[in-house]
This record gives sequence, structure tokens and C-alpha cells, in this order.
Amino acid sequence: MIVPMKKVQIVVLKEDHEQLMLNLQKTGEVMLIEHPEISQKSDATTEEIMLQRTRKTLGLLKKYRDKPKFVKELNKVDYDDFVSNIDQRIELLEKIEETYEEIQHLKADNATLQETLKTYQPWEQLTVPFDKIVNTKYAYLHTGFIEPRYCQDFIRILDEHGSEYELLGKTYDGQAVFFANYYADDLAVMESLRAFNFTENALPKLPLTATQLLSEKEAQLQANNDRIKELEEALAQYAKHVGDLEILTDQVSSIEVRKTAPVIPTDATVYVEGWVRHDRVDKVIEAIKETTDIFDCEFSDPLPDELPPTVTQNNRFVAPFEIITNMFATPSPYEVDPNPMMSFWYWIIFGIMMGDAGYGLVMLLFFWAFIKIKKPKGNTLNLYKILMYSGITTMIWGIVFGSYFGFEWHPFGLKPLLTPLNNPLEMLVMSLVIGGLHIISGLLVKAYDNFRKKDFVAVFSDSLSWILLLVGIGFFFLPQLSNIGKYLALAGALIIVFFAGRKNRNPVKRIGSGLYSLYGATGYMSDILSYSRILALSMSSGVIALVMNLLAQMVQGDLSTFSFMTIIKLLMAMVVYFVGHVFNLAMGLLSAYVHASRLQYIEFFGKFYEGSGYAFTPLENKLTYIDELNVN
Repeated sequence: MIVPMKKVQIVVLKEDHEQLMLNLQKTGEVMLIEHPEISQKSDATTEEIMLQRTRKTLGLLKKYRDKPKFVKELNKVDYDDFVSNIDQRIELLEKIEETYEEIQHLKADNATLQETLKTYQPWEQLTVPFDKIVNTKYAYLHTGFIEPRYCQDFIRILDEHGSEYELLGKTYDGQAVFFANYYADDLAVMESLRAFNFTENALPKLPLTATQLLSEKEAQLQANNDRIKELEEALAQYAKHVGDLEILTDQVSSIEVRKTAPVIPTDATVYVEGWVRHDRVDKVIEAIKETTDIFDCEFSDPLPDELPPTVTQNNRFVAPFEIITNMFATPSPYEVDPNPMMSFWYWIIFGIMMGDAGYGLVMLLFFWAFIKIKKPKGNTLNLYKILMYSGITTMIWGIVFGSYFGFEWHPFGLKPLLTPLNNPLEMLVMSLVIGGLHIISGLLVKAYDNFRKKDFVAVFSDSLSWILLLVGIGFFFLPQLSNIGKYLALAGALIIVFFAGRKNRNPVKRIGSGLYSLYGATGYMSDILSYSRILALSMSSGVIALVMNLLAQMVQGDLSTFSFMTIIKLLMAMVVYFVGHVFNLAMGLLSAYVHASRLQYIEFFGKFYEGSGYAFTPLENKLTYIDELNVN
């Protein structure tokens, strides 16, 4: 059902503003109203930056964390700890950030060291310290690189001029060379070498040999690596406290929500306006009294031109199906809650589309176990509950169809009432009958809504008239009831003709409008034909299951004789059988989910549902990682 709402108006002193927001957030019962012209929000830039930092750090720690446990434990936190202990967690965050930044700095330093090693490795054979490589009284000294293919030309030119030279190591720059030219020959030698792509490379004036420099850089590189290892071990230790970072993320998110809550300030007070469930008014009053003794608070019903948010309250079976409705549109608080009726039909139609007792048992057990072990929450939990519940109807319809993982089986002598693959026409008729009943139930909801609004003429003209017409047309196909059907259809048609255009005062226009409305019967027929998709999905699932069974049987071959190959074939057949049915089940779930939803949205909701509301989103703690706050 849709819960009635109250409007709340609160005034407190300015110094009580933050505590009021904290207490209202703790209750999670008030959805604040924003007035764009006059409402103000506090700056939450600090919290946004902090959230970026925590999320980044959580991502960095992923590779250091222990593997998650197969059975998830609920993350429960005491409320007092949640609202007060934040500084220690920020300190932990800063330590992790500092550790990570040092690692990144060391890795950048290592990259530079690696480049240095590559640069000086070709000169390792050079035993002269770099600062001693200077021109002498009689010769110029040169260091550089020449392409290996020109080494012989290099040697020839230097030999011709009596130069001294030494070939050193090779690198991607070429062959490293060290040589000395007489002053008189230097210009000619260098001019000749340029023709062979010689590149001069000046070495730094360091009092070290290349070997000494390389040893120094390698030692520094090793020291950096040792330090990185220590820091990564520290990160691994910090990762054991990742739960504190997750709590910090939720703490900061909740502070951000609180700071950006819209309020209307004056010089000395703060005015807050919002919506609260009519049955939770006492909790809001209690939260205000915990804040201050100086306040003003009023509760009132929504004005005729106001649209409060929508809150639905349903039983444990219906509640998960609310996500199906909300994905289409949120109901208006002034219309009938569609979820009780919709959930029943969704449950039934989903089961028919799957239609296999084996698949239903797997769905029931798998999603029940998943919920118990992984403990999902929010819409994910609701979706898994829908699939778990639908496993029951899938089993029931599987027994009706006599299908057990694609095999036809008759346990306890139970024969199938209907086999879609063998009796497609009967299955089509059943699908259309279900479609007709589904649409009629939508018209009944519309009739109830009009009755609730005391629009009794609309009850008969907009709902019961079409129900009579549809039932009458359906009875035409039953010889025993064809006469009754004729009168029912006629009665429905007459009501439509005379009352559908009731808003027109001109009798001729009224009748004309009614006759035009009667043309809408073709739309109803089209809607009912849409339910043939139930047949299509039921048959497709059954055919694929049958094909997978045949493939597995072909792979296993004859099992009358036992041999090693028999075992191999049997194992391969089991793989085909398992993979095939997992694929069929997954595709069946996806198809049934989509098409069952489509039948609710178009054919069912189209008969009565407006969906002009918006969801109730109260001021509450924003919890991503915490499963439960223990409030004393």
C-alpha cells in the first residue's frame, strides 16, 4: 500500500542547525524540501575531495588485501563510533597516502637510475675517470658513437692519421668509441667521420670511472628496491585495516549529505521543511527534542496542489517486486499501489516462461544460497529475491509441463497436464487466456481506484464495461457459454457507447465518441496477442534444453560396454550437459526477466497506472560499505 505523508516545518536556533541535521539523519525519516529561490546548502568541497582520496586509496589497496571470504560477514558499526571516531581514520588514510607517494617517488627515481645505467654501460670498459678525459698538449680527446656497420671505416680513417682509439661497449645509440687525434689532423679526421654518422657524446666531469658510477647507481637502485619492498609490506599491513577506510568513506559521504541538505537560514534561526510518513511523526519529534528545547515544529496534510513523495509498504513477498515498478515509474501517492497485483502476475508469468522443474529448483537453491552467503543489499538483494521466488513457480509449471532439465519425466505417476513442445496450440490458448485475465485484473484495479475516488460512473464506463466486453468475447469460443458471452459483450459495448463520451453534453457527439471508443477493442485484442510471447519463451527454453540433452547423449554414445574411452565420453557428455543447461538457464532468466517486465509495463500498467510520483529519499546516512549501524 501507499503510505500517507505529512508535511513537517521545523525552526531551530542557528547554533542547533548541525545537531538537528545529525539527529534527523540518524532517524532517516524526513525528506527535505528544497526551495531553489531561498534554500541554501553548505559547501561540501572538503568532503568531495576526501571522498576522492578514500576511493583512490581503497583502489590502491586492492592488490594488498586478503582474498574475500566465501561467506560474507555483515559489517556492523556502532552509531557512536560512526559519528565521532573520524580523526583516527583520517590519520590512517594520510599514512597510507604518504607510503604510496614515497613508493611512487622511489619508482620514478628507479626509472631515472635505469636510464642512467643504460647510458653509462657502454663506457664500462673505460678505466679513466671521466674528469680526466681532457685534451692533452698534443691531442684532442673524443668520446662518441658510431654505427656498427661503419666501424671498419672508422678504424681505417683513424689509422690513416695515426690516431689512438679504443672500441668500447655497444648500445642502442651504436658502438661507443674513445679516441685521440693530433691537433693537426683533428679537423680532417672529424670531417671524415661525419660522413659515417659519427655522433660525439660528451661525458660528465665526474671524479669516477664508468664502473664506479655504475656500481654507485646499482647500489642506489638496490636500496630503492629494498625500501619499496618495506613500504609495500607496510601497505599490506595497512590493508588489514581497510575496513576503517571503508567506514571513513561512509562517514564522509554521510557528512556530505548532511552539509548539502537544503535549509532556509535567517539571522538567528534555521527553517527546515520536509515530508515524513504519517506513522513516523513521533520519531521526528523525538529527534528534534534530542537536539534542543527551543524549537517550533508543525505537521500538516499535503495541500491539494502539492505532490508529496511516494512510500510503499508491502509484505515480504511483494516488497522486492517494487523495483520492477520503480524502473518503469514511481506511483503517485494518490493512486492505488500496483505492486500487490503486479507482483503476483510477474511471479506467475515468469514461472511459465521458464517452465522447467529442474531449473526452478536450481533457481530456488542457488539464489537462496547466494543471499545467505554474499548478503547483497538494496536493489541487488531485491532482484535476487525475485529470482528466488520465481524458482517456485518455475518448479510448479515445470511439473505441469512434465519438464525436468529438458527431460520428460513422470514422478509418482504424475503425467503432465500440458506439454508446450507437443501441444503448441493449447499452450498458445493458455497464454492468451492468461493475458486476458492479466488485463482484466488491471481493469479491476482501475475500477477500485475510481471507486475509491467515488467516481462511480467511471467504475462502470471505464472498467466494468471493458471487462464485460472482453469476458463476453472470450465466452464466444466456448460453446456452452457462447449465448451468455453474446449478452455480456453486448452489455459492455452499450455501456461504452453511451458512457465513454459522457463529458460531451451534445447527445450526438456523446454517442459518436462512444462508438469511437468502442474501436479500442482492437487495441485490447492486440494487447492479448502480445502474451503469445509466453508460448515463444516457454518453447524456446524447452527446445534448447532438449537439444543440449541430445548433444550430450550423442557425445556419450553407447554405454553398454565399459572402457577407458567410455569414461572419457561420459565426462565430456557431462561437460556438454552442464555448460548447455547453464547457458540455457542464464538466457532463459534474462529473457523471462525482460519479457515479464514488458508485459507489466505495456499491457498491464497501460490499463490503469499513471506513475506520476517520485520516490521518498529521506535525509539519512549514505552507507556503501557498512551493512548495519547499531543505534542504541
